Amino acid sequence: MESFEVKGDNGFLKIEIKEVYGFPDETSHFGGYECRADIEIKIPSYHVKGNFHTSTGEIFQFYEELSKCQIKLKGEVEYQTLENNLEIRVKYNNMGRTEITGKFQQSMGISNCLKFEINSDQSFIKYTVDELETIVNKYGNMTGVKKEK
Repeated sequence: MESFEVKGDNGFLKIEIKEVYGFPDETSHFGGYECRADIEIKIPSYHVKGNFHTSTGEIFQFYEELSKCQIKLKGEVEYQTLENNLEIRVKYNNMGRTEITGKFQQSMGISNCLKFEINSDQSFIKYTVDELETIVNKYGNMTGVKKEK
């Protein structure tokens, strides 16, 4: 399955799409296609593996905004699932440095939550944008992919 990774000097997070529902015929009200994904976050002293639901539309929006920031080497972009159990924020600082912050909560019914911070730069983010582009090329934008007639 498809995946993307956000790497840095002191850790990484990886999201792997495990199952896509309705592709290519039925889109989600969240945009694109609803999907189940696995996440792995590794930072000093912590290593978390879990799963969550998202949509290819949410991934598309993250790709669009991150691509713009990567070209300008400035700005801030956020990836947040509609279930609010995953939040990733990438902020470009001086001279191409990036700060990746966020939180992951496996279950909204339990208050356990990992907040994380990863120091990175635009050279790492370039690979993230490339991996996101592969996903977007397959699953399309907020309206999914157009069927050929």
